[in-house]
Amino acid sequence: MARRRHFPRPASVPPSRRRLGRLAGRLSLTALAAAGVAGAAACTQGSGGVANAAGAPSGRRGAGDSLYIGVAASLAPSGAAYFRGVQLAVDELNASRPRGARPFAVRQPPAGQTSQVAVAAAFRDDPSVIGVVGHTGSAQTLDAAPVYGDVEHDGARAVVAITPTATNPAVSRASEWVFRVCPTDDDGATALASFATDSLRARRVAVVYRNDLFGRGFMRAIAPRLAARGAAVVERDPYLAGVTAYEAYAERIVRDRADALVIAGGAADAADLIRAVRRAGGNPAVLGTDDIAGIGTDFAATQEFRGVRFTSFYLPDRPAPGATTSFAGAYAKRFNEVPNHRAALSYDAAMLIGRAALAAGPDRRRVRDWLARVGREEPSYMGATGMIRFDEFGGAAGKRVLIGEVRP
Repeated sequence: MARRRHFPRPASVPPSRRRLGRLAGRLSLTALAAAGVAGAAACTQGSGGVANAAGAPSGRRGAGDSLYIGVAASLAPSGAAYFRGVQLAVDELNASRPRGARPFAVRQPPAGQTSQVAVAAAFRDDPSVIGVVGHTGSAQTLDAAPVYGDVEHDGARAVVAITPTATNPAVSRASEWVFRVCPTDDDGATALASFATDSLRARRVAVVYRNDLFGRGFMRAIAPRLAARGAAVVERDPYLAGVTAYEAYAERIVRDRADALVIAGGAADAADLIRAVRRAGGNPAVLGTDDIAGIGTDFAATQEFRGVRFTSFYLPDRPAPGATTSFAGAYAKRFNEVPNHRAALSYDAAMLIGRAALAAGPDRRRVRDWLARVGREEPSYMGATGMIRFDEFGGAAGKRVLIGEVRP
């Protein structure tokens, strides 16, 4: 019998959305492990085939005339939501494409490839790929940007990439071929600073951040926003994932009487830090960036970390005004789990690539140019995460940030 998994939910769940809430505990660990081996194995059952960037289609269709949407995400279970969001978009694009239009399919990254630059090059050099959803992190996307722009060949083989979750503001300015559909670190910092000071009345805040491009950027964004709202930043502590011992940080956080702790990093790191602070006798309100949502991966974890807040770019029972609400139900029906922001943003990115190809044709330059006009010369796109319109640099303008909460 499959074990149950529990996911953090926002505080209120309208009755009309309770079915999605009940589904949160029904994800099979067996199914998730299969997704890691096959890069979201469920993708192979859709109307569009699945292939890796170095080989033949692994899905049942995979016609030679297919237009492929690459997915630059991890093939481990942690990346399954990205593939599932894209697969759902491909299914919908194929179901609604005009008669005679070429079918869409999903292209996986090369198996075993650890270099983000090499992944980007594989997609760029595959002429059947019309666009890429990814990469998923800011540093990865910035590294890959020159490859997608094909700088070494003066853009001859350039291909568009839309990142679903790279939040550094520099990402969409790195290349005209890179777009972003998620909010930025600045947006997330503004939301967390506002919630900490307005809703929690925090006045002494400790910030612990992962010592990488993301963490340092977020620290630079949130510190002045907290100060502008009258909160003192009593700790600014960088950490290295898997290396830092948190006891010294915890002792200082408790000694400085921090009434709120902001964590910019990963869920596992946050769990270790929170435990260290509690062992030191502290109990500040805890707020984190979007990855902290993963801290509540089972029922015991949701009990232990009840009340931890985190930024979220999508919550299925709190849709953005006018958002495509059918996505959550379709995703839950297809994959038997509640979609998270990774799935929803990947779905929107893939839908945009597909719509561009249908409107402008499969030429890569025309696909890129059509996307650049979305929200200006072309209508804005209303997706699962709300309205998407690109600014002059290819960043999604005006995307909202929600505050979620871990609850059993």
